[in-house]
Amino acid sequence: MKTLFLTGAGRGVGAALADQLSATWNLILLARSEASAQALQERYPSATVILGDLADPEGVAARVGPAVRDALTGPGLDGFVSCAGIEGAAPLEDVTDGFLHDVYSTNVLSPILLTRELLPCLRNASGTVIYVGSTAARLDFPGWLPYSTSKAALEKAASVLRVEEKGLRVSTVTPGRIDTDMQRDMAEKQDRVFDPSTAMSPTSVAWAIRMVLEAPADSVIEQLTVTPTSR
Repeated sequence: MKTLFLTGAGRGVGAALADQLSATWNLILLARSEASAQALQERYPSATVILGDLADPEGVAARVGPAVRDALTGPGLDGFVSCAGIEGAAPLEDVTDGFLHDVYSTNVLSPILLTRELLPCLRNASGTVIYVGSTAARLDFPGWLPYSTSKAALEKAASVLRVEEKGLRVSTVTPGRIDTDMQRDMAEKQDRVFDPSTAMSPTSVAWAIRMVLEAPADSVIEQLTVTPTSR
């Protein structure tokens, strides 16, 4: 059975992906708090749960590396899916230094530093790295500068990593609007009414990520964009 390290399994797309893979993959999951760790362990009894905060990129990378190596049952790590992220909706004049730091730490720096820490394990298994991005990286929404630019940076990180690490499969899955708590929070902050009929379910996006993760070994899906159907 292959092994996957997954961030963001506590809710939304990450939870849907963990549900889909729990019977066929050895899961190593990241939890931000003790309460989240307990909930994940109860939901996925066979998983390994690591405690770490993505808002502290250096700290979480230092903790995850040894914990993943201890949890491996084979020669290497078959997959890393970076699914965790935080919203960043605010006009630039209202953005505080701390808020911008948290968005970039969670959405950009932590995935990159975790990848660096896990490179030896991923190389040993010719593994797959998947960053979950957003179409917001390519579209222009007022008030979305922190979130959109963080996802654009993550997309570029994947492109560069792909040419650096020829032995790995590096992919970006780029979803459009999803019916998640984060999307609803962003709509509320901007005084918008969230319409779930215009969004995909987390399960649909998780299916797309799984397709990329489980693609035949002689192929790589470098970039996959998934958007809601027109209604």
